[in-house]
Amino acid sequence: MNIFGDFYNKAYSYKKSRHEELVTRSEDWSAAVLSGSDDAGKLERPFGRSQARLFVLSAVLAVVVLLVQLFYVQVTRGQQNLVLANGNRIRQTTIRAPRGAIYDRNKQILVRNLASFDLVVNPSQMSRDKAERAASYAAVAEVLKKSPDEVKKQAESRGKSYPQNVLIASNIDRETALNFEEKSREAEGFSVDINPSREYLDGGSFAHFLGYTGRISAEEWRKNPSYQPTDYIGKNGVEQSYEKDLKGQDGKKQVEVDAQGKQIRELASVPAQAGDSLVLSVDNRLEQKLAQELQASAGRAGAKRAAAVALDPRNGQVLAAVNWPSYDNNLFAKGISSSDYKKLLEDEGAPLFNKVSGGRYPVGSTIKPFVSVAALQEQIITAATTIEDKGKIEIVNKYNPSITYTFRGWEAAGLGNVNVVRAIAKSSDIFYYVVGGGFEKFRGLGVDKLLTWYKKFGLGSKTGIDLAYESPGYLPNPSDKKAQTGEDWYVGDTYNISIGQGNLQATPLQLALATSAVANGGTVYKPHLVKQIINSQGETVRDIQPEVTASNFIDPKNLAIVQQGMREVVLNGTACCRMKAEVPVSVAGKTGTAETSSAGLDGKNKRTKPHAWFTAYAPAENPEIAMVVLVEYSGEGAEYAAPVARETLKWYFGGRP
Repeated sequence: MNIFGDFYNKAYSYKKSRHEELVTRSEDWSAAVLSGSDDAGKLERPFGRSQARLFVLSAVLAVVVLLVQLFYVQVTRGQQNLVLANGNRIRQTTIRAPRGAIYDRNKQILVRNLASFDLVVNPSQMSRDKAERAASYAAVAEVLKKSPDEVKKQAESRGKSYPQNVLIASNIDRETALNFEEKSREAEGFSVDINPSREYLDGGSFAHFLGYTGRISAEEWRKNPSYQPTDYIGKNGVEQSYEKDLKGQDGKKQVEVDAQGKQIRELASVPAQAGDSLVLSVDNRLEQKLAQELQASAGRAGAKRAAAVALDPRNGQVLAAVNWPSYDNNLFAKGISSSDYKKLLEDEGAPLFNKVSGGRYPVGSTIKPFVSVAALQEQIITAATTIEDKGKIEIVNKYNPSITYTFRGWEAAGLGNVNVVRAIAKSSDIFYYVVGGGFEKFRGLGVDKLLTWYKKFGLGSKTGIDLAYESPGYLPNPSDKKAQTGEDWYVGDTYNISIGQGNLQATPLQLALATSAVANGGTVYKPHLVKQIINSQGETVRDIQPEVTASNFIDPKNLAIVQQGMREVVLNGTACCRMKAEVPVSVAGKTGTAETSSAGLDGKNKRTKPHAWFTAYAPAENPEIAMVVLVEYSGEGAEYAAPVARETLKWYFGGRP
């Protein structure tokens, strides 16, 4: 028997017995009235002739009036009265469709349905008698342990003739629902409604992408008139973006009711059609491992926030996506309390914010592989080009030679002569200042070409992931700067965006897609969370196909040079050497340490700890996974972000238990 079987059997048996009792008592009442009448014992008085004529005339007039009235009722208004009578006798109820489940790529269930009992009232089906309505409110109040005035206020909140169900109490327990059924004859118009509520089994790590369901709002109901005012609807994540697939088609049932509105028999029904289920591209075991390592690293750094995302670079599928801290979406599915919601809002870790696809961050040196591609493609450099990294470069103000601007690299002593491969491996700031903005006689890319290439990699625009909201990031440019500050664009601004600083901002998801393009040979995919949609029998409804947004824009020879540089990061560069020693496959990557600042009480920006970044893909020769890790306000990327990727990749390729 299903989860509601015994509930309905008990309720139906009770209603049937009550109906039979009502019929028997009605027949007994009718018989008593007839047998007790004393009309037959009254004496007839004799009439006079004039009285007889008056009586006959009155009788004829009465018959004429009656015939006219019958004609009006049965012929003139016959059809209308028939409709009204049927409306009082036949009622239509909704059979809720089960909502589709959500699985990970290995068919491990992540979201399932639970029964939610709601007490509702249809005001239009209540008695118009004031005393009878008051009795109904009192009966319901007794069951819910509320005052009759509270019940009345809720029931009449949309008017006494409102034709839809109005919610009186949500998520009542099963015992309360049964108690109400025993009193249901005393509560005309009230009923127990069964809604499918959701249970989320991911532990909260994937909450921002799964989303949650909640009671439909007035605005949502206006946009979805086929829903009922007490329905649940997807509010966030794939629950929202795949609402039409998950919802299913509600059924209908016509029942005959008695004078008190209680069901006598079922006349007709249309069964509900269950919603389709989603098979995500996410690997839940990878999700949990990545979440575990991310939290551990953030804890070591004393950081309050972090994010990580893993993609399949061959098709854009999201394999894992972690926001830390996160939240339990079961709180929202069951109706979150104001105190719990307040805690989430006030948490400095911003648990409700989707950092992976909605956060805009300076990306630091993780931008350098894309600058390298641009410089090679635009023939600003070749693989043999070298630039001397002395630890700084100085620019003299052309209008006032007494003013000198100094731009420093992370290594004060300098890194010596570096080519593009070594510049990536050692993360030479000086190399990218010169390549990006030029210096002395060396012609750099310049701001326009830099921005063009960033856009080719998908930066500065939304990725198109199958979610309702994401951030486009931000690419600073001369016109915006002029409009916002009134200042011109200087070479120093170009230097900044050449090393991922200044106002250049991207989401972890954007950075993962750009890294995937380097890994897979130059293809940018639209990322997606759903891999397949299946029906209630497990049959495929449709597969979600990869969608390419850019391709064939990098010469394979140039791409190979950049890939070599990212491989050297792990072999001999800023992420050497535990990654090389401990991960059982070859890894390519790039560290990033993005300088940050925050506004103090005096309104001035104050420097804080930098964001730690690491981007990676593996195996380097034939990538299956691309990953981006961000630990906010923590320190060096090599110290706090790279270890998350290292431990996760070691587990992923090392024979998972």
